[in-house]
Amino acid sequence: MPCEYQNIYLIAPELAGSPAENVPEKLIRYQVNIGSNTHFSGTPRLAYTRVIDKELLDADLAEREIDEALFAGSITIGSQCYIESGHIPAFHNLPVKLSTVQINDGPVGQIKIGDRVVLQGAAILAYQRVEIGNDVIFGPMVTIMDSSGHPLLGRGQAGEAARIRSAPVRIGNGVWIGAGATILKGVTIGEGAVIGTQAVVSEDVPPFCVVTGNPARVVKHLQSDHQVDVSAVEKMLAVF
Repeated sequence: MPCEYQNIYLIAPELAGSPAENVPEKLIRYQVNIGSNTHFSGTPRLAYTRVIDKELLDADLAEREIDEALFAGSITIGSQCYIESGHIPAFHNLPVKLSTVQINDGPVGQIKIGDRVVLQGAAILAYQRVEIGNDVIFGPMVTIMDSSGHPLLGRGQAGEAARIRSAPVRIGNGVWIGAGATILKGVTIGEGAVIGTQAVVSEDVPPFCVVTGNPARVVKHLQSDHQVDVSAVEKMLAVF
Protein backbone atom coordinates (compact mmCIF):
# COMPACT_ATOMS: atom_id res chain seq x y z
CA MET A 1 0.00 0.00 0.00
CA PRO A 2 1.58 3.33 -1.05
CA CYS A 3 2.50 6.16 1.28
CA GLU A 4 0.41 9.26 1.72
CA TYR A 5 2.05 12.70 1.59
CA GLN A 6 0.57 15.53 3.63
CA ASN A 7 1.92 19.06 3.08
CA ILE A 8 1.63 22.45 4.67
CA TYR A 9 2.96 25.15 2.34
CA LEU A 10 4.17 28.17 4.25
CA ILE A 11 3.54 30.37 1.22
CA ALA A 12 1.23 29.31 -1.60
CA PRO A 13 3.48 27.21 -3.89
CA GLU A 14 2.16 28.86 -7.03
CA LEU A 15 3.81 32.09 -5.81
CA ALA A 16 7.29 30.53 -5.76
CA GLY A 17 9.67 32.60 -7.84
CA SER A 18 7.38 35.62 -7.92
CA PRO A 19 8.52 38.99 -6.52
CA ALA A 20 8.99 38.81 -2.77
CA GLU A 21 6.22 40.40 -0.72
CA ASN A 22 6.46 40.28 3.08
CA VAL A 23 8.23 36.92 2.95
CA PRO A 24 9.74 37.05 6.48
CA GLU A 25 6.39 37.96 8.03
CA LYS A 26 4.65 35.08 6.25
CA LEU A 27 7.28 32.56 7.33
CA ILE A 28 7.41 33.74 10.93
CA ARG A 29 3.67 33.01 11.21
CA TYR A 30 4.62 29.35 10.75
CA GLN A 31 7.34 29.55 13.41
CA VAL A 32 10.27 29.74 11.01
CA ASN A 33 13.20 31.35 12.83
CA ILE A 34 14.75 34.18 10.77
CA GLY A 35 17.69 36.28 11.92
CA SER A 36 18.08 40.01 11.46
CA ASN A 37 18.88 41.65 8.11
CA THR A 38 18.20 38.52 6.07
CA HIS A 39 17.02 39.43 2.56
CA PHE A 40 14.68 37.48 0.28
CA SER A 41 14.88 38.18 -3.45
CA GLY A 42 11.91 36.42 -5.01
CA THR A 43 9.51 34.12 -3.16
CA PRO A 44 10.90 30.80 -1.89
CA ARG A 45 8.95 27.57 -1.55
CA LEU A 46 8.93 26.23 2.02
CA ALA A 47 6.95 23.20 3.14
CA TYR A 48 6.27 21.02 6.14
CA THR A 49 5.72 17.45 4.92
CA ARG A 50 4.49 14.27 6.57
CA VAL A 51 5.01 10.90 4.91
CA ILE A 52 2.75 8.22 6.37
CA ASP A 53 2.05 4.56 5.69
CA LYS A 54 -1.60 4.38 4.67
CA GLU A 55 -2.16 1.11 6.48
CA LEU A 56 -1.53 2.95 9.76
CA LEU A 57 -4.22 5.46 8.86
CA ASP A 58 -6.65 2.73 7.82
CA ALA A 59 -6.13 0.96 11.15
CA ASP A 60 -6.34 4.20 13.17
CA LEU A 61 -2.81 3.57 14.46
CA ALA A 62 -1.55 7.07 13.65
CA GLU A 63 -2.77 10.65 13.69
CA ARG A 64 -4.80 11.27 10.56
CA GLU A 65 -3.55 14.77 9.73
CA ILE A 66 -0.23 16.56 9.77
CA ASP A 67 0.22 18.58 12.98
CA GLU A 68 1.63 22.02 12.20
CA ALA A 69 2.64 22.59 15.82
CA LEU A 70 5.18 19.75 15.67
CA PHE A 71 7.07 21.59 12.89
CA ALA A 72 7.47 24.85 14.83
CA GLY A 73 11.13 25.90 14.77
CA SER A 74 12.13 23.12 12.36
CA ILE A 75 13.56 25.69 9.91
CA THR A 76 16.07 28.29 11.08
CA ILE A 77 17.69 30.90 8.82
CA GLY A 78 20.44 33.00 10.38
CA SER A 79 21.23 36.70 10.20
CA GLN A 80 22.42 38.62 7.13
CA CYS A 81 21.59 35.77 4.75
CA TYR A 82 20.68 36.31 1.10
CA ILE A 83 17.98 34.01 -0.34
CA GLU A 84 17.68 34.28 -4.13
CA SER A 85 14.51 32.69 -5.58
CA GLY A 86 13.83 34.97 -8.52
CA HIS A 87 13.95 34.50 -12.28
CA ILE A 88 15.54 37.89 -12.95
CA PRO A 89 19.24 36.95 -12.48
CA ALA A 90 21.20 36.34 -15.68
CA PHE A 91 22.24 32.87 -14.50
CA HIS A 92 19.90 29.87 -14.38
CA ASN A 93 17.94 29.88 -11.16
CA LEU A 94 14.89 28.41 -9.46
CA PRO A 95 13.04 29.23 -6.23
CA VAL A 96 14.83 28.15 -3.06
CA LYS A 97 13.06 25.09 -1.63
CA LEU A 98 13.30 24.18 2.05
CA SER A 99 11.35 21.14 3.29
CA THR A 100 11.31 19.47 6.70
CA VAL A 101 9.78 16.00 6.85
CA GLN A 102 8.11 13.77 9.43
CA ILE A 103 7.78 10.02 8.87
CA ASN A 104 4.56 8.61 10.35
CA ASP A 105 4.40 9.99 13.91
CA GLY A 106 8.18 10.22 14.33
CA PRO A 107 10.36 13.29 14.97
CA VAL A 108 10.37 16.17 12.49
CA GLY A 109 13.48 16.87 10.40
CA GLN A 110 15.44 20.05 11.04
CA ILE A 111 17.10 22.63 8.73
CA LYS A 112 19.52 24.98 10.45
CA ILE A 113 21.18 27.67 8.31
CA GLY A 114 23.89 29.88 9.82
CA ASP A 115 24.67 33.56 9.40
CA ARG A 116 25.71 35.30 6.15
CA VAL A 117 24.74 32.32 3.99
CA VAL A 118 23.91 32.84 0.30
CA LEU A 119 21.32 30.48 -1.23
CA GLN A 120 20.51 30.67 -4.95
CA GLY A 121 17.80 28.29 -6.09
CA ALA A 122 18.96 25.62 -3.63
CA ALA A 123 16.73 22.67 -2.67
CA ILE A 124 17.26 21.40 0.89
CA LEU A 125 15.35 18.38 2.21
CA ALA A 126 15.61 17.26 5.84
CA TYR A 127 14.15 14.01 7.14
CA GLN A 128 16.56 14.15 10.06
CA ARG A 129 18.90 17.18 10.05
CA VAL A 130 20.70 19.46 7.61
CA GLU A 131 23.02 21.93 9.31
CA ILE A 132 24.82 24.72 7.41
CA GLY A 133 27.49 26.84 9.10
CA ASN A 134 28.24 30.53 8.77
CA ASP A 135 29.54 32.28 5.63
CA VAL A 136 28.59 29.46 3.26
CA ILE A 137 28.06 30.47 -0.39
CA PHE A 138 25.91 28.35 -2.69
CA GLY A 139 26.05 28.57 -6.46
CA PRO A 140 22.74 28.22 -8.33
CA MET A 141 20.55 25.14 -7.97
CA VAL A 142 22.42 23.06 -5.40
CA THR A 143 20.60 20.05 -3.91
CA ILE A 144 21.08 18.79 -0.34
CA MET A 145 19.26 15.62 0.76
CA ASP A 146 19.69 13.80 4.06
CA SER A 147 17.57 10.93 2.70
CA SER A 148 16.76 9.28 -0.60
CA GLY A 149 13.11 9.80 0.31
CA HIS A 150 12.22 6.16 -0.26
CA PRO A 151 13.51 2.66 0.56
CA LEU A 152 15.52 0.77 -2.01
CA LEU A 153 13.07 -2.13 -2.13
CA GLY A 154 9.35 -2.60 -1.68
CA ARG A 155 8.11 0.63 -3.23
CA GLY A 156 4.35 0.87 -2.84
CA GLN A 157 4.31 -1.95 -0.29
CA ALA A 158 3.23 -1.91 3.35
CA GLY A 159 5.64 -0.12 5.67
CA GLU A 160 7.31 1.87 2.88
CA ALA A 161 7.52 5.09 4.89
CA ALA A 162 8.83 3.33 7.99
CA ARG A 163 11.70 1.87 5.93
CA ILE A 164 12.95 5.26 4.72
CA ARG A 165 16.46 5.88 6.02
CA SER A 166 18.23 9.18 6.63
CA ALA A 167 21.54 10.50 8.00
CA PRO A 168 22.45 14.08 8.97
CA VAL A 169 24.26 16.43 6.59
CA ARG A 170 26.64 18.99 8.10
CA ILE A 171 28.37 21.80 6.20
CA GLY A 172 31.10 23.73 8.00
CA ASN A 173 31.81 27.44 8.09
CA GLY A 174 33.14 29.21 5.01
CA VAL A 175 32.32 26.46 2.51
CA TRP A 176 31.78 27.35 -1.17
CA ILE A 177 29.46 25.09 -3.19
CA GLY A 178 29.40 25.32 -6.99
CA ALA A 179 26.41 25.41 -9.30
CA GLY A 180 24.36 22.25 -9.61
CA ALA A 181 26.23 20.28 -6.95
CA THR A 182 24.40 17.50 -5.08
CA ILE A 183 25.18 16.62 -1.45
CA LEU A 184 23.82 13.29 -0.26
CA LYS A 185 22.82 11.86 3.11
CA GLY A 186 25.35 11.38 5.89
CA VAL A 187 27.94 13.78 4.43
CA THR A 188 30.00 16.18 6.52
CA ILE A 189 31.84 18.95 4.64
CA GLY A 190 34.70 20.48 6.56
CA GLU A 191 35.35 24.16 7.13
CA GLY A 192 36.65 26.15 4.18
CA ALA A 193 36.12 23.38 1.62
CA VAL A 194 35.17 24.10 -2.00
CA ILE A 195 32.71 21.87 -3.89
CA GLY A 196 33.06 22.12 -7.67
CA THR A 197 30.20 22.68 -10.07
CA GLN A 198 27.98 19.61 -10.69
CA ALA A 199 29.90 17.57 -8.11
CA VAL A 200 28.05 14.67 -6.46
CA VAL A 201 29.21 14.45 -2.85
CA SER A 202 28.50 11.07 -1.23
CA GLU A 203 31.42 10.95 1.24
CA ASP A 204 32.84 13.32 3.83
CA VAL A 205 34.96 16.21 2.56
CA PRO A 206 38.01 17.26 4.64
CA PRO A 207 38.43 20.90 5.66
CA PHE A 208 40.20 23.30 3.29
CA CYS A 209 40.23 21.24 0.13
CA VAL A 210 38.62 21.31 -3.31
CA VAL A 211 36.53 18.40 -4.57
CA THR A 212 35.11 17.91 -8.05
CA GLY A 213 33.45 15.17 -10.09
CA ASN A 214 30.94 12.35 -9.75
CA PRO A 215 31.67 10.92 -7.28
CA ALA A 216 33.45 13.95 -5.82
CA ARG A 217 37.18 13.49 -5.14
CA VAL A 218 39.81 15.78 -3.65
CA VAL A 219 41.76 17.59 -6.37
CA LYS A 220 43.46 20.32 -4.38
CA HIS A 221 44.33 21.28 -0.80
CA LEU A 222 43.92 24.87 0.38
CA GLN A 223 45.68 26.82 3.08
CA SER A 224 43.67 27.18 6.26
CA ASP A 225 44.34 30.91 6.49
CA HIS A 226 42.11 31.40 3.40
CA GLN A 227 44.98 32.97 1.44
CA VAL A 228 44.04 31.19 -1.76
CA ASP A 229 43.81 32.17 -5.40
CA VAL A 230 40.17 33.28 -5.47
CA SER A 231 40.04 33.56 -9.27
CA ALA A 232 41.13 29.93 -9.64
CA VAL A 233 38.53 28.77 -7.14
CA GLU A 234 35.82 30.74 -8.94
CA LYS A 235 36.67 28.90 -12.16
CA MET A 236 36.17 25.58 -10.38
CA LEU A 237 32.86 26.80 -8.96
CA ALA A 238 31.71 28.27 -12.27
CA VAL A 239 29.06 30.35 -10.54
CA PHE A 240 30.01 33.80 -11.84
